[in-house]
Amino acid sequence: MNNLPAILLLEGDVVREVLISPEDMARMNDARATFKELYSILMGHVIPELGGFNNPVATEIERRLESIMFDSLNFLWPHRYTGAAHAAVNVGGAQ
Repeated sequence: MNNLPAILLLEGDVVREVLISPEDMARMNDARATFKELYSILMGHVIPELGGFNNPVATEIERRLESIMFDSLNFLWPHRYTGAAHAAVNVGGAQ
């Protein structure tokens, strides 16, 4: 005897696969590099001048930086070689 329900109710959204062009991935790689520079400036100079992490503003800066990294998957780090694999190194801006 079959004990399975006749109808299975699934909830959620169906989304289609997202594609990123090699040029856009190269831009993400550039954004990651720029973010690292900003992070170094903030952590090495700004946060200490604010009195370290005892200052709530310093804590908020760090929280937002971490949020950017987590929410963007560190600027799509798992796919970082896509742009390089397609020779998309000089994209955007004047040539």
